[in-house]
Amino acid sequence: MFKIKIPIFYLFLTILVGLGITLLSFKIAHNSKSNNDKEGLSSTSLGCNSYKIDRLEDYKYTKPIISAEPEFESARLTPLKEELNRFIENEEKDSMITSVSVYVRDFEVGEWMAINDQITYMPGSMLKVGLMTAWLKMSENLPGLLDKEQAYEIHNGFVFPIEHFQGKEITIGKKYKIRECLESMIVNSDNKAAFFLENTVDSNVFHKLFTDLGIPAPKFHESNYSLSVKDYSNFMKVLFNSGYLAPKESEYAISLLTRSRFKEGITKELPDSVVVAHKFGESGTSTLFQLHETGLVYIGPRRYLITVMTQGHNWARQSQIISRISKLTYDNMVGVKN
Repeated sequence: MFKIKIPIFYLFLTILVGLGITLLSFKIAHNSKSNNDKEGLSSTSLGCNSYKIDRLEDYKYTKPIISAEPEFESARLTPLKEELNRFIENEEKDSMITSVSVYVRDFEVGEWMAINDQITYMPGSMLKVGLMTAWLKMSENLPGLLDKEQAYEIHNGFVFPIEHFQGKEITIGKKYKIRECLESMIVNSDNKAAFFLENTVDSNVFHKLFTDLGIPAPKFHESNYSLSVKDYSNFMKVLFNSGYLAPKESEYAISLLTRSRFKEGITKELPDSVVVAHKFGESGTSTLFQLHETGLVYIGPRRYLITVMTQGHNWARQSQIISRISKLTYDNMVGVKN
């Protein structure tokens, strides 16, 4: 057997190199694990801890998601928020305007921003979206409900609110299907149709809609009921996400909203080719007006929600503010790139 003698120097050098490689490999593996751990924590934080997730609690084995969105405002929408803030602050310098609030949700990237969302307003006719949603929820469990026909009768003593915008109304004594009343209530903002639907809706279903969305439920014809711009937007989010109604009912609801005949706000300065599912509302007193509008805006593959609520002393001026805020938001969305 041959014996090879290795100088002690080379043997020592070989050990050092081997030890160095081992340490380097350990460091690389450790750094990789640390990075993965950090990425995992970040993902968990963004996916759970930093998101507000609302679920239905009606079922034993499932908890359907009504909506999910980041708890904090988007940094990407900061330029838009700053632009809208400058515009609003300038408008509020005039004594004719007392407050303006805005909520924007970009569904394409799942981000949002809000301005003056601590202020509450009386939503007026915008609550008709909630009433429609309640009826469609009822129809899911009662097939054929929307085709049920009933005569509309006036209730003595009830005074309908006076509105600047007045559309067509249903006729006293004539029979209508529920779906015809829903259409008139949303497309024409018909208060008579709304009154009929309020008095025939299942009150438990109606109130549960609000509590499911984390919003205090109003009493019918309550004059001082108020919501923030962010809270109200929940009604439109659940329709778009189809998180409360089945997709068929959500699609039907939004299709009615796209036919709204009110053209003095969100849609006024937008291109005719842009599809908007929207509903306005007005309330207040004879000297202090509240005018609001909410809308789902469809720009090709991009979809976003905008809700604007205003209070002031000039209805026409407030409608102009809504249309300008809508146009500024639209211009920003058109320019946004993922």
